[in-house]
Amino acid sequence: MIDGQDLSLGFEHIDVLSDHPLNSTGKAMYTGKAMITFIDHEIVESFLYDTTGIKGKSRIDVEEDAQKKELQISELLLDFEVLKEEQLQKTDNYFVHRFDGILSRKYNADFGYCTLKYKSLIIEWDELIDRAWFEER
Repeated sequence: MIDGQDLSLGFEHIDVLSDHPLNSTGKAMYTGKAMITFIDHEIVESFLYDTTGIKGKSRIDVEEDAQKKELQISELLLDFEVLKEEQLQKTDNYFVHRFDGILSRKYNADFGYCTLKYKSLIIEWDELIDRAWFEER
């Protein structure tokens, strides 16, 4: 994955909000497998909150207690579960988004995040399967 090129990420599913133009159900829905491609991307930052050195605490505040370590994006995104996404900046030429989530078991399922700058993105999925977890069922 080289900055300035396209970055494609596969997902087990994504949640499509009720106001998305391709969701006519009136409810947020989840999809089957999905792909998001960031066009002309740049990796701004990619970090892991490493909790392996924390002993004897029943509650951990990762931003205060964990050691923040820079991590290659290819390592961070391997089995990464996105929990939160936030648009940090938008101009006529690019977008900047931060993705927070849980890393793979290789990294003790610790929290991490990456920030990407990109010109545009493409989101692809085959079908809307059922209501998203946060919708009433």
